Amino acid sequence: MPARFSIDRLPYARIIVPLVVFAYLAILRTRNISETFGMLGDQILYWRIALRPWRDLPVGGGPSSVGGTTLGPAFMWTMWAVRHVVGPWTQNLPHAGGIGLSLIQSAADVLLLAAIWKRFGSLALALAVTLAVATAPQEMSLSATIWNPPMALAFIKVAIALVLLGDREKSLWWSAAATAAAVLAVQCHSSAVFVSAPIIASLPLRERLADRRGRAWTCAWALAAVVLVLEIPFLADMALHGVKRASPSVVVANVSYTYEHPELLRPVAAFRALASASQVILFAPWAFAWFAPLLIACGVVTAIRLRDDISLVCVTVIPLLATAGAFSFWQRPFDNYWFFTMAPSAGLTIGLALTAWRPVAPVVSTALVLLVMAAQPSRFAYAKTIYHLPEYGRLVRGSQEIRRRVPEIRRIETEFELPPTTDRYFIYEILGGRVTRSAAYAATIETTGRVHFTRVADGS
Repeated sequence: MPARFSIDRLPYARIIVPLVVFAYLAILRTRNISETFGMLGDQILYWRIALRPWRDLPVGGGPSSVGGTTLGPAFMWTMWAVRHVVGPWTQNLPHAGGIGLSLIQSAADVLLLAAIWKRFGSLALALAVTLAVATAPQEMSLSATIWNPPMALAFIKVAIALVLLGDREKSLWWSAAATAAAVLAVQCHSSAVFVSAPIIASLPLRERLADRRGRAWTCAWALAAVVLVLEIPFLADMALHGVKRASPSVVVANVSYTYEHPELLRPVAAFRALASASQVILFAPWAFAWFAPLLIACGVVTAIRLRDDISLVCVTVIPLLATAGAFSFWQRPFDNYWFFTMAPSAGLTIGLALTAWRPVAPVVSTALVLLVMAAQPSRFAYAKTIYHLPEYGRLVRGSQEIRRRVPEIRRIETEFELPPTTDRYFIYEILGGRVTRSAAYAATIETTGRVHFTRVADGS
């Protein structure tokens, strides 16, 4: 009887497949980015910071939409590095940030792919889970911008991958690296704490459950040291400027209010939001009315399947429970992007549940990856309709022409509409131009991207 074919038998398969996936995802995310980059208010703010000298970077956290600052500078420092690595190839224009973040995301996807493949011995399962998360329309679109949630997601993917790769190793370096990635994810976006905390807690806990008490204490102290070292900038900034400046005021207010009024806890609403966001991230533009019960069933099956491995439970089911429990305190509407960092856990939970019965696992895994691949065209088309600025390319070309012809300008107008938060002078100023009240000319960028100039009289 002939031996069953396995892709692992192919020479260099574990190198070639990840490289192909990386190239595919990087191209998918960055395609046409120089024409449609979503340059809105947040992106302009973050890129302005990234353009600063390193001495002027935030020492503590960066700006946060829920008040205060993020819990560390990882996002802004990473974008500063992106600006220096990718920026010179793009005249330091803001879409360099989108390219850099897309490459970071794609590298994290490849690491997660390799980890799932190695840990569970199934390339089909690894491809299905990785591509379901990586080619989510919202994820693809946001990864091609400058924003902290997708950066947090990239670090979470790395943390989960390191747990999968190192959970059977004796070295503490795997645990330290996974902890570092988890902490950096939280520094980028605080929603990552619901995945990061279970990951970090599971590492010494698995040693304790294996009755290795000495090693458990050693692991706990080592991981605490990693957390402390990475949080030194944030703690130093907080010591200098006070807790109030750094605290997420909206979150604190919500939690405090619900704590005082426990009857307002919203566990059902929180789970529905988690299920809805997971469905959008993993399956959009497709929708399933029965997805929430499916997620519950998959959680139960995966928990039973992994009951003897606390580390795997803590990268799959526990983050979902922690998220639903924590968001029960939230009294405002939910946003899907808050649940980005839970997507790998949700995808892996579903994948492991559907392949729990070993006799049919290869068939199910193959069906899942074929389903994800069949959805690629519709997902890519949908991704191009969200978080994009179609006028970006024309604004860039017009600003470049203005800069070539004049070193300073009185004002810039456009014949096409721009969102209210898009600064039409930003690109011109990055290119070295100055906007002054004494400049002799005003410029208008036409719908084609070409420019015509108007001489401006003094005082007008």
